[in-house]
Amino acid sequence: MSIHDATHVPGAPIEKPRATLWGVGGVVQAPDGTIWQVVTPSKKDTGPATTHVDQIVLLLGADDVGASKRFYVDHGLTVAKSFGEYVEFDAGTSPVTLGLLKRRALAKDAGVPPEGTGSHRLTIVGDAGAFADPDGFAWEVMSVGAEH
Repeated sequence: MSIHDATHVPGAPIEKPRATLWGVGGVVQAPDGTIWQVVTPSKKDTGPATTHVDQIVLLLGADDVGASKRFYVDHGLTVAKSFGEYVEFDAGTSPVTLGLLKRRALAKDAGVPPEGTGSHRLTIVGDAGAFADPDGFAWEVMSVGAEH
């Protein structure tokens, strides 16, 4: 999706596309309250809008990025990128990866209060076991194909 086309999502409160830490992007809020930041690393309009998505990063707001990074490494994840208060874990061949950013910075970028009122519950498919990370995100095990 072109970030410029994202401004036409019906009923979604949106900010105008702007330069961000990640590239040119904007913020949309889904009807369920979930906040999505849509970003393209391209600095120019390079062609028509498409539905192709190169990568999705599930970015968690962490109070202590270092502690959360160590926690996830101890649970078997490998760090792909790490600089300042940002960490991205290796996703292998998957276009979906997990990242961490200082909670205040993430909230500021998304335009929401840092204390947040959203969900701290994630469901992943895997066999790493159930656990809660240092920021209270609870992870569950779910079989492939199971309904949750």
